[in-house]
Amino acid sequence: MTSSAADEIPGFNNTRIVAAGRRWDAVRVPRFIGLQALNRIQGQEGAVIMDRDRAMYFLVPPRTTTGWSIQQSAALGETNYVVLPANEKTTPPGPYWLIPPTRGRLHTETAALHAALQTVLGPAAPDQPDLEHLTLDQIRGWTCALCGRRLVRDRLLGEFRTYRGLMSDPTELWACAPEC
Repeated sequence: MTSSAADEIPGFNNTRIVAAGRRWDAVRVPRFIGLQALNRIQGQEGAVIMDRDRAMYFLVPPRTTTGWSIQQSAALGETNYVVLPANEKTTPPGPYWLIPPTRGRLHTETAALHAALQTVLGPAAPDQPDLEHLTLDQIRGWTCALCGRRLVRDRLLGEFRTYRGLMSDPTELWACAPEC
């Protein structure tokens, strides 16, 4: 897969660091979830990258991930970069193509991937925060991550990460106790 020199930076072992949002956006998911989603969209899949951090990247059409809100996944568009393996690299170690772009289509349809991930993950649990819309007070643990009220008594919801924005590092989130 080629792109303009302005959009990519050469990396180690013929990898390239390439700007998303031009020829494609990417959706990053944990490997276990991504493999299940891949089984559900067989025949509709585009290029898929496996990385050494146990994650998968589905390449989807550019500018189609705006408003992406699937838990345990991250949409990577115009403000992000993705490490692309060497064109011929299809085995570990390091990043490699699970499905190379040379095998067929470049893009997985965004709607098909979204539906597959929703099916794999099931309905969102009622005590799961909406990570994309948390305020700074909710992230800092001053207000409830679910309802936004000031915390007087609290309970730990767990550690969360969005891979972009204010929660790009793992962050503990807290909610009202016993339940809000």
